[in-house]
Amino acid sequence: MKKVTAIAASLFFIVCITQGTIAQEKAVDTLQQADSLKKSEPLTSDLFHQDVLLRAGLNVESMGNSEKTNKINLDEARILLRGDYNEQLSYRVRFRLNRSFAPTSQDNASRALDMAYIKYKFGKDHKWAVTAGKQSALVGSYEFENNPIYEFMFTDYVDRILNLFVVGGTLSYELNPAHSLHLQIYNTINDSFSDLHSKNGYAMGDLKASSTPLGAYATWIGSFWDKKISTKWSYNVSQLAEHKTNHGISLANKLKTDRDMLYVDLQYSYLAVDHALIASAAMNDFYARTNSDRVLAQDVTYTSVIARYDRMLSDKWELALKGGYETAGMKKDADIDRDFRRNLTYFAALQHKPFQKQDLRFYLGYVGNTVSFDRQFDRPNQQFNRLTLGTYFTIPAL
Repeated sequence: MKKVTAIAASLFFIVCITQGTIAQEKAVDTLQQADSLKKSEPLTSDLFHQDVLLRAGLNVESMGNSEKTNKINLDEARILLRGDYNEQLSYRVRFRLNRSFAPTSQDNASRALDMAYIKYKFGKDHKWAVTAGKQSALVGSYEFENNPIYEFMFTDYVDRILNLFVVGGTLSYELNPAHSLHLQIYNTINDSFSDLHSKNGYAMGDLKASSTPLGAYATWIGSFWDKKISTKWSYNVSQLAEHKTNHGISLANKLKTDRDMLYVDLQYSYLAVDHALIASAAMNDFYARTNSDRVLAQDVTYTSVIARYDRMLSDKWELALKGGYETAGMKKDADIDRDFRRNLTYFAALQHKPFQKQDLRFYLGYVGNTVSFDRQFDRPNQQFNRLTLGTYFTIPAL
């Protein structure tokens, strides 16, 4: 009887331990599932943010010697909507309120829509990512990457030569926290080949639209010295007209410390067909072509060197300086020099930042631009001057 009682007690003890272990494992599984659900479910604070980007001021301008304009101007007005659904899925949408909302003919977006894309990270440690929709071109340019309200005037490279916001897809891979590689496929321009000609008053001549008017960026983004030095280098190839291939190299470099920021952008572009229209206008004037005979220039080269330096003079005062030198030329035209057009862009601004944790600044600045041509063009220099007093603010609305 004692043996039976001992055996029964032992069995009861084993059963209790087994049941306790099973209950504990179930509890652990439940906690893990709950934790997994928490990670996949969006936090309200991360799912939706709204920023309003504004810059406005009193601008005193002079264009040459004949025209003078004093006006209060809304230079920038953009709305950014962004959010992270979880660690893998995010989105960005940004509108430019002082641009046309009419859809463009090639990508069915609009010039008012800067970006509208989703980004999905995948693979081990989420090192791979794919981005789809309208997005920023992955070009080596810190001038372009900078907050647009900070740039009082853009150079021709950013404002006219590049297609800045492209519809396409990007595949990215993070080599390590400091370096990543990107491949972006996109529409070469936002309008169709025929609209590019008709809207700008050019005849097609012997050019034919490419059956695949696409481009690609191969881009390396890196950082060194505890992220004080950053690089964004890109190679670009694209096509607009049949059998006419464009190439571009852009090397952007930036140094950032607690009180200083310096970027230097170096760019070279070869456009087999001048969709930027800068060289085309001068070339057609040079040959005195009539409206029906005006055609897009071919074999055009653009170069640019752009630098900006920002210095925090104190906790509330900041100095911003920028200069850009750009050239345009014809590579295979015996009558026109290789660098027949030169463009200088420059500004200096003293800025007051009253709140350390708010992106609000009041500024007083001078902005200038000088365009000159070779003597053979018999065209006067173009001079632009602006004295500006105003404010800009990235408003975290929601």
